[in-house]
Amino acid sequence: MSTILVLLVLKETKRMDKEHKIRKRILDYAQQQFATIGYSKVSTAQFASDLKMSKSTFYKYFSSKEELLFAVIDDFYHSFEQEIQSIINDDSLEITEKVQSFILSVRKRFRHLHVSVVEDFRRAVPEAYAHLEERRRSLITGTLIGLFEQGARDGFFRSDIPPMIIANVLIQAMQHLEHPEVIGELPYSFADMFQQVFSIVMEGSLSEEGRKRFRS
Repeated sequence: MSTILVLLVLKETKRMDKEHKIRKRILDYAQQQFATIGYSKVSTAQFASDLKMSKSTFYKYFSSKEELLFAVIDDFYHSFEQEIQSIINDDSLEITEKVQSFILSVRKRFRHLHVSVVEDFRRAVPEAYAHLEERRRSLITGTLIGLFEQGARDGFFRSDIPPMIIANVLIQAMQHLEHPEVIGELPYSFADMFQQVFSIVMEGSLSEEGRKRFRS
């Protein structure tokens, strides 16, 4: 390969890397704003101003706020999928530890997303809301069901309880415990309550062999 060609390749690589960083910077900022302020209360013009870039530069990456919202959803779940995959592939963890790590990872990811914010863009961009829900169901419920199915095949979980039921019980319990009125009424932290609920669900779902290993 000639020196000129090498220089051209390096230049193009550098340009693409710069554009990727700018795009990621926009996505990260938009995600934070959408999650805390809401879709209807922000504008792409404000984003461009906050990020200290011209509108023309901003629109080079995203032509509309709706397009940006879809990109934010996909970027969020792409990163989340990678995090989950690392948990699933961690051979040092027992299946119950993988389930617990996964649930806590879900909570960490969604802790700043307020119900009012989700309701806002459900009304404003129903297509984006449907896309978000589909990604959520596919990743969260799908992953949990997969973990419980694997645990049942390995003799860790009871095979007579449908994995979908166990997965939904855990998800609903987590969502209930996060309500401010629940946390406010009980003298326990979320972490303490979750640990207790997690133990209750696991104890009822484990096989005899799984229960021995879970308690050890």
